[in-house]
Order: sequence, then structure tokens, then C-alpha cells
Amino acid sequence: MARWSCWARLAAILISVLAATSHLSADTPETALATATLIDPTGKEISLTGVKILTGGRRLAWLADPKGGATEEARKGPLALEVREPNSTTYQKGVITLIPAGSVEAVRYEYDKQTMIVLVKGAAEPIPGTLHFRGINTVGLEGAVGGVVGKFAGGSPKDGFKAVKFPAARPLPPPPSGGIAWGIQIDQPKAGNPTLSVRNLKALYVFPGGVEILADSLPIRKGDTLPLDTKLKKLEMLAVDTNTHMAAVEVTLEGGPDRIVVLQLTREQAGRTGTLVGLVGEVAVGWKLFPLHTIKTIAPMGGKP
Repeated sequence: MARWSCWARLAAILISVLAATSHLSADTPETALATATLIDPTGKEISLTGVKILTGGRRLAWLADPKGGATEEARKGPLALEVREPNSTTYQKGVITLIPAGSVEAVRYEYDKQTMIVLVKGAAEPIPGTLHFRGINTVGLEGAVGGVVGKFAGGSPKDGFKAVKFPAARPLPPPPSGGIAWGIQIDQPKAGNPTLSVRNLKALYVFPGGVEILADSLPIRKGDTLPLDTKLKKLEMLAVDTNTHMAAVEVTLEGGPDRIVVLQLTREQAGRTGTLVGLVGEVAVGWKLFPLHTIKTIAPMGGKP
């Protein structure tokens, strides 16, 4: 149970904070963003009240209360803003940074540079995103102007807003200490195959009805499961087949030789079949989600720091 303790503590912190102060929730006015200042395409400032996020967010269902709850955060999991990494494969679907929505200070677009920048309360550096792919890193909002409810979208060079600021953003909750540090090398030759650092890497599965679970191992088609702990010295992704729900990987386990195995990308639990979404790990501003096709190699970085 100790290996899950950091996730349980973080879930409790996020659910309590976001239920009280969520700034991008799509629920009631009490949990919606109270105020925001939007910069429209002409540079004009517009004051919004009762803001809700319509697009660009993701419920972290793996942090939902399995017994339900009084708030949407408890029932469906806290809301996070999705930001696609600039250098995460040449495919549209890349590595995603998931930022607790209540800690987003501002979202800014620089359309001439095809970039997006997210400022996070308590983070030392802004989080960059890319606009090189259509429909990626767009944010849709609903809010009232002078009592009239309207919808606003950012991310489109033609008519998207330039920025939106959230003055009531709350500092990020303190990240859990300890856990295994991992280096995830991204398959992006044009960027030099960069390596991103995360902690407590887990496999994320989605089940019918939107239920999500985290697992600390990956099922092998023939043989024991592949652990996501320090026994795994290196994993290299060779091929991913979403049609057969299988992936070929070369792995090195502690005390053993390199070998090629086939991963099963589905998981059975309580009579239901879940599908692997990718691998998710903790970072200072929330989490990073790695679809398998974005990964080149995985290796622990010095065990437990």
C-alpha cells in the first residue's frame, strides 16, 4: 500500500482544494471560476464572471471517489487543463501536461509564433504548448459579460482570443515527496529525442463508463507482468499496434538479459476490459501523460531520491 500513498495524499489535496476553489469547473456557480479577464482578438479587455471551461480540460477520473460524492470533482475527478508538449512526436496526439485547473493563472497565445503559454500559480516557469496541430491546445470558455452569457475560444489564429487571466488562481498543492524518478525519452528526432523527468510512473487504463485506474505493472502477452519499479532497468518501445492492442518492447530487468516481449494493451478487472491510455507520472505542475507511440525509452533515474 505504501507505493500508492503519494497518489492517495495528492488526490485528497486536489479534491478538497478544487471542490472549494475550482477556477475552470463546468459545474455550479459555486465551483465555477468567479472572475476572469479576457483579451479579445482586437486587444480589448473583457471582464467575465461565472466562467466555465467548455474545451481544453480533462477530468482526472483516476482520482475520483469510487463511492461518489457531493461535488463533480469527487464524482468525476478534479479538472485539469491539457497542454500538449511542443516537442512530443510528429503526430497530432503527443505528450500532455495536466495542470490542476484551479492553479492556472493565465493562458496566452502568440499566433504568429504558433505557441501557447500557460502561467501556473506557484510554478517557477511557464508551461509551453504548440499550435502546430489543428484543434490542439485550444481553450473554450463560457462566461457572462454584463449579465449576458457568451462563449469564447482561444487557439485559432483567425478569431481566437489572445489571452485570459484568472486573478483568483490558487497556488499549486505541494507535490508528494519521494517515489521513483523516471526518465522518459520522447521519440522526436527533430528535437533530439528529449528526455522528460517524472516520478511514480503508472499505467493508465480507461474502462467503460469513463472509469480510470492506475496500475504499477504492464501485462505481458505470455509471462509475468512487467513491473514499473526499479527492477525495470530499461524499456525500449519497438512497435505499437492499436488494432490488435499489442506493443513490442525490448526490456532489461534487474539481473537479466535484454529480451523482446509483447505487451497486452488491455486489462481485465471485475469482468470489464480496460484499454491502456498511456503512462502517467507526477511533475511539479501536476502530471504528464505519455501515449505509448510518443515513447522511445524508459529508465529509472537513480531509484528513490
